[in-house]
Amino acid sequence: MCQVLRVSPSGYYRWRKTPISKQKVKNKKLKERIKDLYSQHNGMIGSPMLTADLREESEFSGVSRTRVARHMKGMGLKCRTVKKFVATTDSKHNEPVAPNLLDR
Repeated sequence: MCQVLRVSPSGYYRWRKTPISKQKVKNKKLKERIKDLYSQHNGMIGSPMLTADLREESEFSGVSRTRVARHMKGMGLKCRTVKKFVATTDSKHNEPVAPNLLDR
């Protein structure tokens, strides 16, 4: 199998023995917490607000917004936005109404 994957046997066994790094463990915890907060807010939260919520917790007090945004992008999480209603018709005006030329 090592020949097919073009990996030396010693490199494979060294990879199997090495423990998971501290940074990978921290990133895994951070990603899980991001998913939890994102689901609590029903997807209506972006990286700035998520970072503020994370910084309130002692474990993630030093996390940056760009790191949170990078993890969110990697997980495919985006802040859902609600389109605001815009009134385009003003029926309460004092201008004359156009005549109905087509009689419809």
